[in-house]
Amino acid sequence: MLIKLVPIDDTNREAVLALSVREDQPFVAPNDVSLRQADEANAENSGVARPFAIYADGTLVGFCMFAFDPSDEDEEDRYYLWRFMIDQRYQDKGYGQGALEAIMDYFRDNGADRLYLSTEPENERGLHVYHKAGFRETGVIDDGEAVMMRMLKGPRKLIKGYYGMDVDKLLHIRGRNGCGVSMATYDGDEFITYCSGSGRFGQDFPVNPDMLFQAGSVSKPAFAVTLLRYVDKGKIDLDADISGVVSDIVKKGPLTFAALLSHTAGYNVHGFPGYPAAHEPLSLEDVLLGKGNTPKLRRIHPNGQQYMYSGGGITLAELAFTRITGMTLRDAFQKEVAEPLGLKRTGYFQPLDEDKLDNAAFGGRLAQKEDAAHGFHYYPEHAAAGLWTTPTELCKLGVALSRSYRRGGFLKKKTVRRMMTPVLDNYGLCIYRGVNCPELAFHGGWNEGFLTEWNFSLKEDLCVASMINRASDAIDEAHAETAFELYQNAKE
Repeated sequence: MLIKLVPIDDTNREAVLALSVREDQPFVAPNDVSLRQADEANAENSGVARPFAIYADGTLVGFCMFAFDPSDEDEEDRYYLWRFMIDQRYQDKGYGQGALEAIMDYFRDNGADRLYLSTEPENERGLHVYHKAGFRETGVIDDGEAVMMRMLKGPRKLIKGYYGMDVDKLLHIRGRNGCGVSMATYDGDEFITYCSGSGRFGQDFPVNPDMLFQAGSVSKPAFAVTLLRYVDKGKIDLDADISGVVSDIVKKGPLTFAALLSHTAGYNVHGFPGYPAAHEPLSLEDVLLGKGNTPKLRRIHPNGQQYMYSGGGITLAELAFTRITGMTLRDAFQKEVAEPLGLKRTGYFQPLDEDKLDNAAFGGRLAQKEDAAHGFHYYPEHAAAGLWTTPTELCKLGVALSRSYRRGGFLKKKTVRRMMTPVLDNYGLCIYRGVNCPELAFHGGWNEGFLTEWNFSLKEDLCVASMINRASDAIDEAHAETAFELYQNAKE
C-alpha cells in the first residue's frame, strides 16, 4: 500500500472531522479537539503543531498530528507524535503500521533521531500497535500517560531519561528481575513519574506509579503533620509537659512533643530493624520497654541540650499521641491527612493489609531470605518507620506543606512555619532544612530493603520523591544525590 501524509487544509478538514474510532477506544481524542489544539498551539508558536490526513492508496483512512520544535531544550518535546488514529472502518487492515512507518520517515527526513509519544497505560490495543512499530516505554508517566520512545537513527536501544538524568545508571537498575525505582515530581503544573526495574527482586514484577513502598523514616514527618493537625485544633500543646501521660515509660520529666519531634529530648534507640512479616504483633509499650529487638528506651542526655536522632523518642511521642487523642496513628492519619489531601494509597499499614499486597514492593532479597509471600518487615513503631506510600502521594503531602508554609491552608501558617524552623543541627519538627539551599525541606528513610528520599521547596509548588527497594550504604548515598539533582533539575 502507498501511505501518504497530507497537511490538513480546507479541502480535507471536513473529511478528517468525520473520521472516528470505535466506542471501545475511549483513549483517542476526537479530531475536532485535536485540530482546535493545533490552532491554539500554532497561534502561540507558529508551525509547532503539524496536523496531517493519512491516505492509503488515495483513500482517507486516518489522522495524525505532530509536535515539531527542534529548538525546544527538552528533547522529549522536540519531536512528538501528539495524536494518531485510524478510522474504525479501516482498522485491522495494516494501515496503522503502515502509517507509523510513514510518520517515522517524516521525522527522519526532517532531522529527528528519536520520536516520542504517550498513551494511557490501559490502552492495550494502542500499546500493541506501538510495540510492533518498535516503540518502548521510557518509564515516565506524564499526566497519567505512559511516555514511549522509538530511536529513528542508529541502534534501536532505548535511551531512558528523567529530567535529563540516566536514573537507571545512577541507581544501578539492571533489567526486570533486580531492584526497581519509583519517582515522582510536581513542578507546579503536573505530576510526572518515572518507574523502572522490578518491585520484587528475582521476579519480573515491573514497578508502576501506584506500587506501595515502605517510606522508612519519612514516616516521622507524616506523623508530625498528623499531630500538628491536632495542634491547630487546640487539642495538643507542643510545649506542654506530657510526662504524666506516659508515666509508665518516663519516670522523670519534663517531656514535650516539641523536644521529641526535634530529637532534642535526649533519648536512645536511633532506629528499628523491623521484624519478619509474620511476627506476632507488638504494642508500642512492648517496644519502649525493650521487649522487642531494640533496647529499652531511656534518657541518656539532658533534655533540650543537643540534637540526637531517636526513633525511640518518636515512638514515645506516638504513644503519648494515641493516649491523648484516643486514636491509633493509622486512624488519625487517615482522618486528618489522607482524606483531606486525597491520598488513596498512603497509610500506617502495619501489618500490611492482604488486599494491598498485590501491588506492594518487596524490600531487597527479603522474600528469598525470610518469607516468599511477604518480602518486607513489620514495623510496630508506626510513627518512626511504619508508613507505606507512593512517590506521587508523598509529593501531594510536600506541596500541601509548602502551600501552608506560604499562605496557610492544610495547616495554619504559624504551625507549619514552626515545623520548618530548625531547633538544633538544621532539624525542625521531624524535618530537615537545606544548609546551602535554605528553601529546601527534606527527609530520607531507610527500612530493611527500602530507601526513600523526599525533597520539597518552601518557596514554590515543587516536590520530588523517590523510592527504591534496595538498601546499602552505597545505594543510599547515590539515591540521595540523585534525588537532590532531580530536585535541582525540576526547579530549573
